[in-house]
Amino acid sequence: MALPKGRSFHIALCGILCAICVIMMFFTGVIPIGAYILPAVAGIVIWIIYQEINLKWALLSYSAVALLALLLTPDIESKLLFAAFFGYYPAVRDKLAAIKPKALSLVLRFASFNIPVVIIYFLLLNVMGMSDLLEDFAGFGEWAVIIFWVLGNFIFVCYDICLDQLSYFYDKWLRKKLHRVIK
Repeated sequence: MALPKGRSFHIALCGILCAICVIMMFFTGVIPIGAYILPAVAGIVIWIIYQEINLKWALLSYSAVALLALLLTPDIESKLLFAAFFGYYPAVRDKLAAIKPKALSLVLRFASFNIPVVIIYFLLLNVMGMSDLLEDFAGFGEWAVIIFWVLGNFIFVCYDICLDQLSYFYDKWLRKKLHRVIK
């Protein structure tokens, strides 16, 4: 059972899911822990567009949400995390995971996380003067940045594994239920 394939359906689905993403990104300024969780969940919503339509529509939707988030949402850290990583990564993850050899695939996935995150935090700390980001890690002293980076990579690995499991769950169970509701 397939979803309708018309362009108007694609536009409607992307519009609804993009609106959900923008609302989630707006709540990053309201829910304190949401600054890290909600951009990741919004990226999963973009991933649904990839699953139901294709990569082109997912990246177009990501671009729209990233632009709206940059203009409308209050938390600068979360909007940069979405725009630089969480927004597009779930959609391109399958392409990166399919690269052979497996070691190259792993290196590219870690690079797709580490390069944007290092750039984001460099900008936040040095250009925008948001040194208060490191105050939470003040107890770790000079090791704060390294501990934060290692913790971020651990969370990235968990996120990557969750995306893999989510793909299986979505294909085997949720897609059928979703299609029944939309039909």
